[in-house]
Amino acid sequence: MRFKNLAIASAVAALAPQVLLAQTTTQFYGRANLSVESQKDGKVSTSKMVDNSSRLGFKAERAIGSGLTAGVVLEAGTNLTTGSTADDLFAREASARLSGSFDELRLGRLAANTAYFATADYISNHNHDTGTSSDALYDFLASMKNAVGYTAPKVGGLSLQAQVGMKNGSGTGDNATNLKVSPVALSANYDMGPLGLGFGHERGANESGKAISANTVRLSYSSGPFVYGAYVQKSSGPANDRSAWRLSAMYTLGQNEFHLNHGAAGDRANAANTGATQTTVAYNFNLDKATKLYAFVTQVSNEKSAKYNVTTAGTDFRSIGAGFRFNF
Repeated sequence: MRFKNLAIASAVAALAPQVLLAQTTTQFYGRANLSVESQKDGKVSTSKMVDNSSRLGFKAERAIGSGLTAGVVLEAGTNLTTGSTADDLFAREASARLSGSFDELRLGRLAANTAYFATADYISNHNHDTGTSSDALYDFLASMKNAVGYTAPKVGGLSLQAQVGMKNGSGTGDNATNLKVSPVALSANYDMGPLGLGFGHERGANESGKAISANTVRLSYSSGPFVYGAYVQKSSGPANDRSAWRLSAMYTLGQNEFHLNHGAAGDRANAANTGATQTTVAYNFNLDKATKLYAFVTQVSNEKSAKYNVTTAGTDFRSIGAGFRFNF
């Protein structure tokens, strides 16, 4: 009997790691996104291959009992034109999470911020707001390193999220340290069938460590093959006051997508001639649900004291490109 029990115990011990492994699900995912472009920065023209936020990531999660699930996300940005990654390997996201009836709590380095995802990113359809044709005018203020994020349980069509970062190692730039303001991002999304509403609030710090903020309202609407989007953003704080807006439209026909969007930013803190506009026309051909060929023309037009997407203030930026995007 002793030997029988010992044999059973040994078998259980041998199988235990496999049982635990079976309870853990893992996923490897990513995006390859490359374009060949003819660019003009002021008077300087160049031709180049551009990586548009390609990425590689790992997700793992496991049910741990009592209705709780634990998980981790490690996501690296990679430049397919050189085969390199960022200096910080998992610079896009490195977070742990715990989810349950309370929905989800996430800690670590979070992806972008929830206010951005609820507004500007939501309506940037032609290339997922990546590369040279991405939104050049949106005020992105809160980088969520060393942060805590909470997603509340969804009520009807309403979903709410909040993120707060630590004062050190977060802010307007990835290298910002010793900040006097904890970055904050809040979002609300409300879906009513074809109509969607979004709100985002961001608080960050300027180069002097003083608080600056932005509030953004988003509207989206779909009708048959048409998808429309718009946002309005109001930024405030020392030398930061500014209003901006963007409109987007997409028309689908079979495997074809036709895109048009236009945005404008007003003068910053009443400084004359610091506004700009951006217009993008794009076409996507869907080879399948995960693979696209695309082409675009984007133009950023700066007033004489503005410097969006350019090296020299008062000049314009233009890019004409064609690319390939594959999600996996």
